[in-house]
Amino acid sequence: MTNMCGIFGIVNVNNTSFIQSETLCQMGDIIKHRGPDDAGFFIERNVGLGMRRLSIIDLSGGHQPIFNERETLCTVFNGEIYNYLELRKDLQERGHHFQTSSDTEVIVHAYEEWGDDCPKKLRGMFAFAIWDKEKERLFIARDRIGKKPLYYYQDGQKLIFGSEIKSILQAEKIPCKLNAQILDTFLTLGYVPAPYTMFNGIFKLPAGHTLTLDNGNCRISQYWDLEYKTGSAVTLADYREQLRHLLEESVRLRLMSDVPLGAFLSGGIDSSIIVGLMSRMMNQPVDTFSVGFEESELNELPFARIAAQAFETRHHEIFVNTCSPELIEQIVWHLDEPVADPAAVPTYLVSKLARQTVKVVLTGEGGDELFAGYDYYKVDRWARRYQVLPTQLRQKALPALAKSVNTLLGRDRYHDRTIWYWGLPPESQMAAWVAIFTDAEKEKLYSHELRRQLQQDQKNGAGAVFSRFYQRHAEQDNLHRMLYIDAKVWLPDDLLMKVDKTSMANSIEARTPFLDHHLFEFVATIPPDLKLNGSISKFILKEVAKEILPEKIINRPKQSFDVPIGKWLKGSLRELTYQLISDGLIVGEKLFDEEYILGEMWTGLEKDYPGYARQFWSLLHLGLWARRFQAQLD
Repeated sequence: MTNMCGIFGIVNVNNTSFIQSETLCQMGDIIKHRGPDDAGFFIERNVGLGMRRLSIIDLSGGHQPIFNERETLCTVFNGEIYNYLELRKDLQERGHHFQTSSDTEVIVHAYEEWGDDCPKKLRGMFAFAIWDKEKERLFIARDRIGKKPLYYYQDGQKLIFGSEIKSILQAEKIPCKLNAQILDTFLTLGYVPAPYTMFNGIFKLPAGHTLTLDNGNCRISQYWDLEYKTGSAVTLADYREQLRHLLEESVRLRLMSDVPLGAFLSGGIDSSIIVGLMSRMMNQPVDTFSVGFEESELNELPFARIAAQAFETRHHEIFVNTCSPELIEQIVWHLDEPVADPAAVPTYLVSKLARQTVKVVLTGEGGDELFAGYDYYKVDRWARRYQVLPTQLRQKALPALAKSVNTLLGRDRYHDRTIWYWGLPPESQMAAWVAIFTDAEKEKLYSHELRRQLQQDQKNGAGAVFSRFYQRHAEQDNLHRMLYIDAKVWLPDDLLMKVDKTSMANSIEARTPFLDHHLFEFVATIPPDLKLNGSISKFILKEVAKEILPEKIINRPKQSFDVPIGKWLKGSLRELTYQLISDGLIVGEKLFDEEYILGEMWTGLEKDYPGYARQFWSLLHLGLWARRFQAQLD
């Protein structure tokens, strides 16, 4: 069945420009980590497709590219299709003939039968490309949630695509030019939302979208979106029963494998539910993998051990004491773009640990985004109540309310941010809450020239991106509007991209049961008060968990996947960070106020003031990425 891999290809619109096999080989070699078991290529004049394969099921079969019976359609595919057996039966009844048992071949015949609607028939995670020889047409699709990445470059003469940007760069010497607005967005969010990337001219295909190249014209179309509407269930018990059923089904589907399979286990409710269900379905102990830190307030290993013991897993742990310059440089290389998510480090390391034992892991990603697990959902709920107060009363109550937020969330760093947040209009609040640098801090950080460029283009800033998604569900409860933004932006462009790149860097496949689209669509119908019930986040999920998990895990305090980046920045990464800042971060460009960074910001880092570690982490990633890819401002 499964072909977890990397795909890539080139279509020269000018038919006289032929594809060189050496170029495709280079595109594949640089992403060999995504598929060390096999490679395959298709070249026909001006078209070339390729793949690298990590074999999971049908180990001896599944070689790609794969064709239809008449060999008029050719496909390369990264992912897994969970309903491929029922689709295969349906297609056979419609007269299609299969040569292999691979799910890749199902995609070819699904396209043959349903055309551009074929992605709607697929249940799984995928990015695939199909070349239609008769129509001289390229069709590319990415899964609904964005579990598998897909990038492309188009200049009117050619279209180049790949699972990773570095593959595209092997085919075309694209200068690494950085747009000022995209830089600002990165320093706000810590990542770049689709369709943009940090490389000017290279784009992400958004989740739930297709790309068609026909007669030299490139068209992007959306085939799926998430709808929030009240479901048919009436009682809490009804919702709980349906949720439990879909979770079990989703986990069961993801246990198909001809190679060893395990799970990442943090000891939180999400990953623990997955492991608990796996342990009931597998006929052998689950291999579980956890990462811990010496800082007791960040270390989740005690809770992971409780879950491992409860479900009698074969438990494996890695203890992280430091982060070397070599390690962070390697991670930045694999991510393709700077992604200021500190969890990339432990995810990379636990993937490396797991690869010693298994080739497939199930993970708990998606639980927070489905069931409102983050702090800012609570803050927003409180903000809604605050904003109905008369103006004068609001001003007087604000300091006390901000203090209450700190107390309720148990985090001192939220006081000033809460005051700033509640003074903004609703459509701007979410981007403000997650911002790494506030607008006031950017005024001190940015050079005059960078501020001037940013004044000329504000339409693609972080706030504008969030606002566009916020407006799409204007009739919905504010919680559902925020969950929608996270599902469309944070989830595919940070969380899932990070998990894909760091796991595939170690040639290991990560499966995400919470993000099965049937489950996702059902959860969207659950009323908001069953997700965030008063101050209880993930309420409905915790109701399901009572039948699966030890009470200690269900009732444990919420702990985000925090990483001791402040300690690393002042220790093992201090010299590297200082050097990159002294060099200007982006060499040859005067974009930042070095005096502010090495003065006020550095003092804040040394004194452990809230927020400064995350800011330096984003600057470190920016500097390492710019140095590796020789970036310049456009």
